[in-house]
Amino acid sequence: MRRKSLKREQSIVRFYQVLIVAFLLALSADFVLAFEGKIAFMSQRGDDEDWTISIMESDGAGRFELTEGTKPTWLPDGRTIGFVHRDDVWTIDSDGTNLARITKSRPDDGIASAAWSPNGRKIAYYGRLGAVWDIFVMDADGKNPKNLTRDPRYHGTPSWSPYGNRITFMTLTLVNIQLVVKTDTDIMVMGANGGEIMNVTNRPLGKNSDPSWSPDGNKIAYSASPKPGLWLPPRNIHLINVDGTDPTALTPQDRWAYEWNPTWSPDSNMLAFRKQSPDGWTDIYIINADGSNLRNITQTHGVSEASPSWSPAPLAVSSSGRLVMQWGDLKRGAKPIQRIESED
Repeated sequence: MRRKSLKREQSIVRFYQVLIVAFLLALSADFVLAFEGKIAFMSQRGDDEDWTISIMESDGAGRFELTEGTKPTWLPDGRTIGFVHRDDVWTIDSDGTNLARITKSRPDDGIASAAWSPNGRKIAYYGRLGAVWDIFVMDADGKNPKNLTRDPRYHGTPSWSPYGNRITFMTLTLVNIQLVVKTDTDIMVMGANGGEIMNVTNRPLGKNSDPSWSPDGNKIAYSASPKPGLWLPPRNIHLINVDGTDPTALTPQDRWAYEWNPTWSPDSNMLAFRKQSPDGWTDIYIINADGSNLRNITQTHGVSEASPSWSPAPLAVSSSGRLVMQWGDLKRGAKPIQRIESED
């Protein structure tokens, strides 16, 4: 009788454990749908000033600076921001505390941008060993770097798939047409360990760059030119299915439009990107994923903003390892900007 009673109690406990987990997952999903998050970006006042890392609400409000640096990106915990400063990867909490250096590059090497894997254990980055720029992966503590592309072409701007098993990036090739060498940049997808490389855009003489994988895993946003062959052609934000089908222009086709650096909202319903204004400065814009409701959320004259990065949703369930992420800190106070001292 005691065994039967014990088994029954264990079954009841397991039932309620499953029920609680299901409830938390449902709550998390509902919260992700309602959560709009924050946007990290880099800004520069005047041509001679250093770039700094700032964050703001998704509507442009509550803006404040964190530290010097470029190419900000959120870590999966939703409270830490990674960035590049003087060829190295750094991190800082989004309240301006806990500034930390991850890498220390040699004088002839360097890192241009970095992206954390969905489970936070790896960093994909593009950097150079001498003159060649390749896609690398290293541990989150900066150890064990591995070159994934390893060929003489230029590669850049890696972005992880939400499951952490693939990486999209840009590659540059030289095309010889009638004895004239021209550049062709395409969006590629490869396995997280390298290999299995597929050309997603595959457009001769195309200008495609800055890929960003959607959180739902279905689309890649990127910057593309409708007029290949020009040195500085207009660029618009485009979307394409991960298998390379259905490439479409998301933003209005404007002969003066120069748009880069798309980033997805955590629910995959909106994108933020950098757009150059007629006066030469750049602002951060927001647009719905169906192409509607385009708006400028910075509108700052005399200041350039670039490289927006949308924060992940707190309590999001990682698709790699099924790990529950920590709650983000939703209320932040402005902190004085941190200056990074030279370590020459």
